[in-house]
Amino acid sequence: MKRILLSITLFCSLGMADSVLMMKKGWQLVGSATAINDMSLFLDQNVEQVWHFDASTQKWLGYSPDSSIEQKMREHNISKLTSLKNWHGFWIKSKKDWVLKIEDTQSNQLLKNPNQPKDIIQLKKGWNLISLPVDSVVSADIFQGMTVWKYNSEQRWELFDQDEPNFPRLGHIKNSDGVWVKSPKDINISTMSEASKLHNFKTVEEMENRIKEMATLYHRPYCGIYPVVDMGEEELFSIDAVALSNDIESSGSTRAENSTNTNLQEADVDEADILKHNGKSIFYISNSNRTQINVTTFKRLQERQTNPLTDIALEKNLYIEALYLLNNRLIVLSQSQGEYQYESRESHLDSMPNYRSNFIQIDTFDVQDLNHITKIASHKVDGGLVTSRIVGDRLYIVSSFNPQFNIDYPKKYIEISPTCQAYFDKSISYDEINNNPYRYTECYDIQKENSTGKYFRYDYENPIITVKDLLPEIEENNLPPRELITPNRLYVSSNQKQSTTITTLLAIDISNNKYLNSISYIGSNHTQYASSKAFYLLSNNYPIYYDYYHYQDRSTIYKFNLDDQLSYQGIGSVYGNPINQFSLSEHNGILRIATTDGFSWGGEKINNRLYTLKEQNRQLVIQGVLDGLGEEGESIRAVRFMGDRGYIVTARTSDPLYTLDLSDPLNPQKVGELHISGYSSYLHPIGESRLLGIGQEVNDYGQTTGLKVELFDISDFANPTSLDTIHYAPSSYSELEHNHKALAYRSSDQLFAFPYQDYGKQDKKYEANSYLGIYQIKDDDLIAFQPMRGSKDNWGENRGLIFDMDNHTYISLFNGNTITTKELNKTEITK
Repeated sequence: MKRILLSITLFCSLGMADSVLMMKKGWQLVGSATAINDMSLFLDQNVEQVWHFDASTQKWLGYSPDSSIEQKMREHNISKLTSLKNWHGFWIKSKKDWVLKIEDTQSNQLLKNPNQPKDIIQLKKGWNLISLPVDSVVSADIFQGMTVWKYNSEQRWELFDQDEPNFPRLGHIKNSDGVWVKSPKDINISTMSEASKLHNFKTVEEMENRIKEMATLYHRPYCGIYPVVDMGEEELFSIDAVALSNDIESSGSTRAENSTNTNLQEADVDEADILKHNGKSIFYISNSNRTQINVTTFKRLQERQTNPLTDIALEKNLYIEALYLLNNRLIVLSQSQGEYQYESRESHLDSMPNYRSNFIQIDTFDVQDLNHITKIASHKVDGGLVTSRIVGDRLYIVSSFNPQFNIDYPKKYIEISPTCQAYFDKSISYDEINNNPYRYTECYDIQKENSTGKYFRYDYENPIITVKDLLPEIEENNLPPRELITPNRLYVSSNQKQSTTITTLLAIDISNNKYLNSISYIGSNHTQYASSKAFYLLSNNYPIYYDYYHYQDRSTIYKFNLDDQLSYQGIGSVYGNPINQFSLSEHNGILRIATTDGFSWGGEKINNRLYTLKEQNRQLVIQGVLDGLGEEGESIRAVRFMGDRGYIVTARTSDPLYTLDLSDPLNPQKVGELHISGYSSYLHPIGESRLLGIGQEVNDYGQTTGLKVELFDISDFANPTSLDTIHYAPSSYSELEHNHKALAYRSSDQLFAFPYQDYGKQDKKYEANSYLGIYQIKDDDLIAFQPMRGSKDNWGENRGLIFDMDNHTYISLFNGNTITTKELNKTEITK
């Protein structure tokens, strides 16, 4: 077993730049994503002849290391084959099973000249013998309107032709496959561009087959993906009514005025949070018990009541994520976690986990009368909760579902060569293997069966897949479950070497508690942004969104309209990754997005850019690019868009705050900049002339030294200035640095509060402390009041709440299950 593991490690470590083609005895139609410029690699002891079809002349080219065969080729006017491009397929007749190592010199050239494309296939009218120029796996529909033939490893033909549905279907094309393509015209195809476009399905069978095929490709063991070894349900608990004490109604009769609520990115797009209120009743969840919603009132806060009035309990197997409150309807978003159990397997191959499906539960309660809280609706959706929004009276949920299946690979018994026999007999040393790794490539992934002593490889081309749960369902108000996904509303790219994760956007009408519609795509997402008109989901999941010829990460953007159909509007792509949802903004039909990117393979160059995109014919087309933001080594730390203006913070040891004019999407401009120490992680507008930044101070070595709050003057757009700063103790930080909902801010008097923690020296020992900082902006100054101290044991999400009652201003800290309230005292000003 150690030999086998060593072999696997050996082949995985040979380097991303080189490739190894495992050739079989006899005729084989293959390709290489690495160009072959030296035909002498095809040695006489291994190869009889090599053929490529030149589409530009519609003639064959041939090569043989055997001079007599070469002579016959010339006698029949066959031109000599001298090289193969990285998108050329070729026929090869081998004398035995052998391994061809190809050194990739092109990748090194591309690193020096990233504008030189690598993924282009140059098709001529008529027949073309090609292969994929990048290390990937795609479906043949990147060649829409063309006929494609593939000669598979079982020496059988597969066909992609919409007019011939009864012929063996061409399932996928690997980078090591040579394929025949009949093109109606001369055309250049960008493999990765075509592979990233989305399309849906005509039938359930077609949809399910694609998911299963993608699964078998994605879950193959590392280094066993291609013949080219690329080095490179429980019943819902029903709450009909919650009986509370008779004094609830009277104790909650007084309403609060001028109270803060969830801090939103877009004013007309509500976001879920752990605390919601309607000016009278307050509903919140704590980290200590995520199976219940605590209930209190503003009147109780004024009276300094520290505990919740009552609670609404959910099932014990649920974890409450967040809440909404709309028109006296409390919407509770919960999630159930499955228990993962990995099956024991004879082989070294990783198996799929056997686990109960996760699901999202959406419960709606009527909370108009706290004496009679009633559950009025419940929805259950397979998968995990990604994010959510409410626009108008519709709840939008983004879910992520992972199909469940087991994959087994049959054994193919083989006779091994003397070289491999010596390898397995351990008659060669580890030093010999390490010094001559390519000599033993033919032994790659061979295993010995202990019971029989026979040698075998797993047959990756013919996997056996056992489906457990392929597609998500939705269950509405205890009615029988139904499919959440239909073929015409599931979109997928042609790149098949990616996760089978299904992302779904679904809508529920809150007014009548009815599920409306959903739309899905195969792929994950990492950043989500919603305007009042559209939902944007971004993914940077390798390898589909990786730029192989620029060696850069990129983000792909999916746009869905928030109309009755949740219509898919288009797809776009930009280099780099956004830091969070504030990196995106939609204004007057233009999407703005700020990203940071750099070379993924060890380079230190970092690029910060702002893009503007416009929807055109199912594409999000780049309109303008603003490049060169930040100094060397700096990345984006915070972004805020305000109408036609934008603000970006980049930082490594200092904080350049850039002001951007975005009034012309074709020509976004950097107008001003301000350099200060440290950086802001969150930017909050204070009217139109000032900006609040919350982040970290940084020393000369780039190490953070504690929380800081800074007030900027942006009234002179070309010359932003810093008005005031508050510095905190070392080792302090705030949830607000990564979660904007932690801020309580009211514009009427510019009071604000947010939780923070520090790990400092108290009474001659170090201990953790939790606080709610309270502040006010007065003219050009930051005023700090005495902070409220929270529990030492609660380091999770905390919330502050500012409100007025009886002409007095109060501040409450929701810290775990405990509530602390105090009246704002002007004499407690500390700064």
